Amino acid sequence: MRVTEFLSLLKGVKPCGDGWQAYCPSHDDQRRSLHVSEGEDGRILAYCHAGCSVNNICQALRIELKDLFPQKPKVYEGGKSPVVATYDYRDANGKLLFQVCRTADKRFFQRRPDGKGCWINGLGGIKPVLYRLPEVLQAVERGETVFIPEGEKDVDNLARLGLAATTSPMGAGKWRKDYSDWLKDANVVILPDNDGPGRKHAQQVAKSLQEKAKLIKLLELPNLPEKGDVSDWLAAGGTKEELLQLVEDCPEWEPSKPARRGKTKKEEDECKTRQVSFFTIDNTLFEQICVGSNSTFLAFNTATGERKFAPFLKLEDEIIEPIKGEDVELGAVKLPSGVEEYGDTLTLLAEIEAHIHRYLDVSPNYLKFAAYYILLSWLYDRFHTLPYLRALGDTGCGKSRFLDVIGGLCYKPISASGCVTPAPIYRMLRKWQGTLVLDEADMKNSDEYNEVVTILNCGFERGRPVIRATKDNPDKVQILPVYGPKVFATRRRFRDAALEARCLTEIMEETSRDDIPPVLGKKFFDEQQKLRNKLLLFRVRNYFKIDPEAGAALNLGDIEPRLRQISEAFVSLFANEPKVLESYRQFIQAHQKELIEQRAATPTGRVVESLFNLIEYDTLETFETHETGERVLLISANDIARRIDMDYRTVGSILKGLGLRTKPVKVSGGVKRCIIYDENKLKIIKRRYILPGDDPEESEAVSKVATVSRVTVDSDKDGTDFLKEVQDPEAVTESERLFGD
Repeated sequence: MRVTEFLSLLKGVKPCGDGWQAYCPSHDDQRRSLHVSEGEDGRILAYCHAGCSVNNICQALRIELKDLFPQKPKVYEGGKSPVVATYDYRDANGKLLFQVCRTADKRFFQRRPDGKGCWINGLGGIKPVLYRLPEVLQAVERGETVFIPEGEKDVDNLARLGLAATTSPMGAGKWRKDYSDWLKDANVVILPDNDGPGRKHAQQVAKSLQEKAKLIKLLELPNLPEKGDVSDWLAAGGTKEELLQLVEDCPEWEPSKPARRGKTKKEEDECKTRQVSFFTIDNTLFEQICVGSNSTFLAFNTATGERKFAPFLKLEDEIIEPIKGEDVELGAVKLPSGVEEYGDTLTLLAEIEAHIHRYLDVSPNYLKFAAYYILLSWLYDRFHTLPYLRALGDTGCGKSRFLDVIGGLCYKPISASGCVTPAPIYRMLRKWQGTLVLDEADMKNSDEYNEVVTILNCGFERGRPVIRATKDNPDKVQILPVYGPKVFATRRRFRDAALEARCLTEIMEETSRDDIPPVLGKKFFDEQQKLRNKLLLFRVRNYFKIDPEAGAALNLGDIEPRLRQISEAFVSLFANEPKVLESYRQFIQAHQKELIEQRAATPTGRVVESLFNLIEYDTLETFETHETGERVLLISANDIARRIDMDYRTVGSILKGLGLRTKPVKVSGGVKRCIIYDENKLKIIKRRYILPGDDPEESEAVSKVATVSRVTVDSDKDGTDFLKEVQDPEAVTESERLFGD
């Protein structure tokens, strides 16, 4: 028994990395527990992860154990292998012309009837015709699609599904021009075998039909084994419905353009070819997709919702083609293969979150933000500014998985993890204008690090290209566009504070979850492909519906400026969807709370907490200097340092970093460097480091700061202010008791 025959007996067959998965027939299987593969000696290997024995599996399938082993070559009587299958070739009227015979040792020959009930080997003078010709002619007349695989067995298997199919006799490379006459004005789908001769044969058939058929598609079936055919694909679980969907998604076949020499400059000027992955004309979006190994454009009319495939677009003075090369084939760029329905936006977000959670361990808050960011990346070119997603951590904590799972779902992810210099990053960003996915973004080489920082610092905002002079020609200037979403991983934070502020960072740790697959397999990549197709439909449906300025008019509550800047694109994205917008509002408020809690746990947070513990409404006093009119708090770095067991110099440095200034003031015979009172700055600091309490008055404590006691302050000869006249002696006594040092 061949492995394809064994698979045909099973249910739910799906290809996996080194074989197939299926529902085990020996128990009530709900999880595709059976793994099937083929041994080097041709044996069929079947293993049930639920523990069923091979004998039980064979009994359930009503086969014997010996059927799993390759049969020994048979010695036939007379040395000839018997005929095991015959395929009748008939003329247009149904008259039998000849047979193709297949022997037990997989050889083929032709024979013709002798008119006396016997056969004569060979065709004699009979002119060959297409297999199942009468049925094919009827199908063409009815306007049905005609499938052309390579062999008669494949044709019969397709016919059993109710599909019209045909092939030519004598195998690959034997298609004759006159066969194409039978398929005039037909819609044809060619199904090549998965090998070199099969693909060459398919191209030969397509070229022969070029001037005859109404429509030609060349469909390379996914997940075929080496030398596999459509029969193998059907045996592995493929269905008629799946095949028809693949046909619908497949672009029309286009002949390769012959090389032209001696092209005049006039001809070049008249019609230039340009390769892009996305462009728009009026209400129609053209987005490059990849079906099998073929790139084409999905043309989506945003006014009518109509969609179709376009291998290229001929304009008045140029031809626009999809980007060609190995970028997609080798996985440097991942593209959708079509579009799939996703329902509404909340449903799509939930599906993205579930996918991320299934393969990656991140905090719940960041999980939701990553889903929002993926959605945003598919419409990034409608906005002016973007944040970045960053995984921070040491080796072995999941940074690469972060890039695979989250980065792989973003719009046209460009894998730059293998780049040793920034030059290819510039080229790929300019070429594809997608999402940069970069591992080890904190490169060790200082020149490379500085160049990456430049890309990231300029790439968050539209209209900020990197400008470089070429080495060979300093007078020639390069304009390098770098705007776009970016997902990257680093081992440490950036020294550049502005860049660090633009990163939405998840600190990665080694996961303790045992439900995350250690290796990303076929199931993962299939899920991502389906999600990319749904995200493409989200993009083309919403591209012109987005108002990039809508975010500025919507209120998210008391959100700090950096988060407001980050949120503007997200809010614009969801402005027309109240449910999604409310979900985002709740998320960003919870995210701000989490950020405040993280800041509060830092040394700066401890200093701020101590400062505001000293600033209490009942004991607060401010003093106004005589010379400058500045108001000061009788609180010093030393006061704060004593409360939190920290060096006062460190506290002073932190206060300076917070933007708080100090001033020396003489108090009770001594000099104290007090904090200059700045009400607005203190409000901002409190909002960033201290969570508001349930009492609304508590959250407004700083706004209640007032001059409880006014003291006239003069300057000494050395320039130090000192308390000269007390207007409220009782208050000064209280101040001396608290801050007398």
